[in-house]
Amino acid sequence: MASFGGISNKKDLNFELNLMPVFDILSVCICFLLMTVVWVEVRSIETSQAVGGQSLAETKPEKSLWIKIDDAQNLDLSFNDSQQKTDTRISIKAKESTINWKEVNRFIMAQKSKVSLAHLLPSKNTKYDEIIRLMDLLKQNGFQNVGLSPI
Repeated sequence: MASFGGISNKKDLNFELNLMPVFDILSVCICFLLMTVVWVEVRSIETSQAVGGQSLAETKPEKSLWIKIDDAQNLDLSFNDSQQKTDTRISIKAKESTINWKEVNRFIMAQKSKVSLAHLLPSKNTKYDEIIRLMDLLKQNGFQNVGLSPI
């Protein structure tokens, strides 16, 4: 089709895309990725289900240590020996409204060769860092199986 006066009716096919919003979103995603990768690799304590995950044929009776933390941060420790059907209880009182870590450490070091299974029973007011510190102390002293009861 001919045009009058040298003007064509065709639209100009050369146009520019505004890519700045795409680059903005991409840079935010990259920053978020870099920041979250750090939290994945910080630290972890390897835990598994201490009781009930195996079949009955695989389970063998063994001595276990139950650690109950009450609201006042006192520890009640009880040993259960399923072979001898005995139960021994020991209590460690809190020191200045926190767990008496010196006594707990001394006690766990004395028991590490006798028991390999431990269960933690925290109260709803127990601080998260105290639970992790107690689990870490148990793992450092040779307890292979450390279980945590839901609060």
